[in-house]
Amino acid sequence: MREAIGNSFIVNLLLVFLGVMSIIFIGSISYSKAFKVKNRIVFIIEKYGEWPELARENLPRNEIEASLKQIGYPLYARIGRCDRYNKGGGTIVYGANPADTTYHYCVYKYQNDRGVYYGVTTFMHFDIPLIGGILEFPVYGETKSLYGTGVHYHN
Repeated sequence: MREAIGNSFIVNLLLVFLGVMSIIFIGSISYSKAFKVKNRIVFIIEKYGEWPELARENLPRNEIEASLKQIGYPLYARIGRCDRYNKGGGTIVYGANPADTTYHYCVYKYQNDRGVYYGVTTFMHFDIPLIGGILEFPVYGETKSLYGTGVHYHN
């Protein structure tokens, strides 16, 4: 009888260990995707040198959405959450307007003495039934300071 209780304890310990390792693995995959998306958005904004707020055709946004589709970033339109992750002093240029977003990311514009720079927040998403909508963790990054003309890359 003593061995049966000892074996069930070891099996339970092994199941807990496998559960914790699975959570860590899933979290690292989700963080990796959110980090990759954030870096891609930052690169595209630096490539164009700005985020044209009033432009009729927003080329950075079009390229970002094509890139996110290729990466496989989930289609989440959660409006109104970008103001939670604003670093302060910046204006939200993408992600606050319901007409803006197909993908769940935020772009902020900051002004300092060296010029304009942009902040980008992407999110780690977990598709877990019942609590999946609650679990989202932000991943934040910034562009270099763009001195009026921006950094333009030629393809």
